Amino acid sequence: MIKLQNLRKDYVVNKKAVTALKRIDITIEQGEIFGVIGHSGAGKSTLIRCINLLERPTQGSVIIDGVDLTTLSKRELQKARQDIGMIFQHFNLISSSTIFENVAFPLRLAKKSKAEVDSRVNELLKLVGLSEHAKKYPSQLSGGQKQRVGIARALANDPKVLLCDEATSALDPMTTQSILRLLADINRKTGITIILITHEMQVIQEICDRVAVIDNGEIVEAGKVAEVFLRPQQEITQEFVAQVSRFEWSDGLLRQNFSSQATGKETRCIVRVTFLGEVTFQPIMFEVLQRESVAFNILHGTISRMKDTPYGQLELELSGIRADVDRAVATMQARGLDVEVIG
Repeated sequence: MIKLQNLRKDYVVNKKAVTALKRIDITIEQGEIFGVIGHSGAGKSTLIRCINLLERPTQGSVIIDGVDLTTLSKRELQKARQDIGMIFQHFNLISSSTIFENVAFPLRLAKKSKAEVDSRVNELLKLVGLSEHAKKYPSQLSGGQKQRVGIARALANDPKVLLCDEATSALDPMTTQSILRLLADINRKTGITIILITHEMQVIQEICDRVAVIDNGEIVEAGKVAEVFLRPQQEITQEFVAQVSRFEWSDGLLRQNFSSQATGKETRCIVRVTFLGEVTFQPIMFEVLQRESVAFNILHGTISRMKDTPYGQLELELSGIRADVDRAVATMQARGLDVEVIG
């Protein structure tokens, strides 16, 4: 659906070249919600603006549905942009126009008939739950309602792609949840591809299918949200995961407070067991440890959900005959659990 190939973006600041993006290679599948997370200044907003060529890349390709946007003429690009909607952090609504007129604006630019405009705007206002606010002005709406207007306007021309640039960072947590639920619902109903830029891991965890972590203009880690969340490889990814993780023990503290011990045939060790998908709700660990006569002590545990994927993570102290413990670990791994020995 969308391919960014060897993307680079340079700016000139005080007569010096500054590289905002480098070596960006991303493929985004049709219908998925793809998140890009990074700190302020990491390049994420520049990246999303390169996708619709509001920022023209210094080099590289932006391919949507097999068409490289960087090769299009100005007129061709204007037409291609009708398939790409965008919502912004600060809404960017026309304060002197009613909610109806704000949503109608891109339809009028596309020279739609009055009947088409009226039908589409009413349909969209119903979709975002603002039908009764059509005649109001932006100043009369809350922040969450303004963002709903922004979403409706971005969807006006029935785009294939929706770009969200920090769409929830100006909103309170409860309103953020309602906007994320709305975006997820729109994705399910229409199959639209959503690219979501944020600095909050909670947003990624809530609705994204896959995520890319950007740092200093480069993608440093990418994959399915559950995999990146549960097994972060880079230090910056671990920082973002820590925003929403309830786990308070570092591996070092676990080793310090519950160090592995072995005396003869007996052993005691610390393991981290990760559940992903439907195995989260199956009593695999209990069954295996009971059968192998391995004693266990739960040090910490959590069960939650990332979008539609349930997951869990437990830190356990295992003790018993060394062979029984080793066999129990191997059996849990064979039955679909990720078991990491921390000591």
